[in-house]
Amino acid sequence: MAREDLLEPLKTALQLEIEGRSFFVEAARKVTGQQARRTFEFLAAEEDKHIEHIRRFYESIEKGDISTPPGLDETDAERNLAAFNERLAELKDELEPTATDIEAYEYALRFENGAEDFYREKMDEAGIPEVKQFYAWLIGEEELHSKVLESCLQFARDPAAWFRDRE
Repeated sequence: MAREDLLEPLKTALQLEIEGRSFFVEAARKVTGQQARRTFEFLAAEEDKHIEHIRRFYESIEKGDISTPPGLDETDAERNLAAFNERLAELKDELEPTATDIEAYEYALRFENGAEDFYREKMDEAGIPEVKQFYAWLIGEEELHSKVLESCLQFARDPAAWFRDRE
């Protein structure tokens, strides 16, 4: 596989993550609910992490040294998901989120799912184990972000059902 064939999808991935970060930052400013704001701030910070990993991987390929960036095996997303769910449980006495918060969650979920689909396609096309591993890491990150958003969306739509599901 030619170097440019490896770099071009990473340019797209980088742009996806930059756009995602911009959306999350803007959404954090616009939503009315405290939990929605925290969620989008968290996701914006996660995108920063992805941007850094993509840049480092891109640079290693440019130099002809296809080595997976360190730290891909270190993820705290599962712990963060549990923490988000604990925070949601603490919000049961707050007012229900507005339609704007729900719409922002829905849009963010579509964005994350689209990014995941793109990364899955590129992983399937990759013939180099390190490239496959990198896309698998990105897919795992996006899957966990989707779980965070799905949990927030369920809570926003029907807090009582959200609590019942956790009993």
